[in-house]
Amino acid sequence: MSERLNQQLLRLTHLLQQERRARQAPAKELPYVLVNETAELIPYRQAVLWRKDVARIEAVSGVAKPEHNSPYALWLKAVFKHIEQSENARQIIPLTKADLPLELAKDWTEWLPEHALWMPLPAPSGEKYVLTLFREEAWNEAEIHLLYYLAEAYGHAFSLAEAASPAIPWLERLKVRKTQLILGSLLLLALFFPIRQSVLAEAEVVAHKPTLVRAPLEGVVETFYVLPNEAVKVGQKLFSLDRTELRSRLEVAKEKRDIAQTEYLQTTQQAMLDPTVKHELAGLKSKWDQESAEVDYVRTLLQRCDVVATIVGVTVFDDPNDWLGRPVTQGEKILAVADPKSVELEIRLPMEDLIVLEAGSEVLFFSNITPHKPLEARLNYFSYRASPTPADVMAYRLKASFAENEELPRLGYHGTAKLYGTRRPFILWLLRKPIQTVRLWLTW
Repeated sequence: MSERLNQQLLRLTHLLQQERRARQAPAKELPYVLVNETAELIPYRQAVLWRKDVARIEAVSGVAKPEHNSPYALWLKAVFKHIEQSENARQIIPLTKADLPLELAKDWTEWLPEHALWMPLPAPSGEKYVLTLFREEAWNEAEIHLLYYLAEAYGHAFSLAEAASPAIPWLERLKVRKTQLILGSLLLLALFFPIRQSVLAEAEVVAHKPTLVRAPLEGVVETFYVLPNEAVKVGQKLFSLDRTELRSRLEVAKEKRDIAQTEYLQTTQQAMLDPTVKHELAGLKSKWDQESAEVDYVRTLLQRCDVVATIVGVTVFDDPNDWLGRPVTQGEKILAVADPKSVELEIRLPMEDLIVLEAGSEVLFFSNITPHKPLEARLNYFSYRASPTPADVMAYRLKASFAENEELPRLGYHGTAKLYGTRRPFILWLLRKPIQTVRLWLTW
């Protein structure tokens, strides 16, 4: 008898301690305290705290944060919603899978022990929370009676934790509201404050009006005498075409010329003895002249096989090995000779980054060599349509001239260009990409 009385006193002590612990717990820790520390008073295997007004699992014993989209949580949410619709949902009631419809009951043994206890937490503001305990043994009357007092204490603890903050004097509330209005007005002004639009794009320093060197005739590139970015003088050899075919053609033309000359001379001597053949002299003389002209023409083509520079500058092309042995057509571009002191900026602006740009718009060029020293330039050319880049990106081709007071960068330098457009409200610049994406989706 004495031992039983001691157990009851010990359980009563645990009840008082648990009530005190719940009332002193901060609002954020209270759900954790309920589902984990209640086991010191009544043994169970699992506890779940259910919030009725938002239909959400607030806490689960042994878990720091419940996963709301897990199969267990979704199934348990459906179970709690079903129990809420019963007549005894506002009372502490024991439950088993027999109290559920067949569709929900078939998964009970997979997720939960055999016996459950539905324990609403009454509070002056209404029942918002329900603590549900699960274990293998059935719940007896003594445990339910003890948990009844604990449920009231838990409900009161939630009321204290969720109690409204003390009333703020109207003057302080006015100050707070005034501050909020000022901050909101400043934010609104900032969103509609006009700023200059800007965009970044890849850029390269290219020659301004370079002299293009083209193939003088059809043939095969035989030799290159210069390297990329090499300084050349007027008359310096750049490259030459293969002469093998032209030499053969010259030999054939010479033979035809000699034959025509011999026929003409023989007919001239014969005309002295036979006047009837004099009428053939004009045709033979014309044939001789024609063949001689062919010889001179082929010799001119042989001379044109050597291509020389016509201005002073540097050569602009890639690798000479890409041209050696390659057949070219007449007029095909081989390389360019440019003045290193006459350069401009070529920019590739992707279509998706297009902004409103005008002639003379400001451009800053950040070279990969000296990114800390941007160079100023002005936009002077804008292609009317986009074309694919080597990276298969549709982009517009732009050109900009450097400012006169800037130190011109080296030909071929790469970097990033920052282009400045017209002024637009900050919110339009901020939402430019989202608006573009939404517009594309709405057109489908």
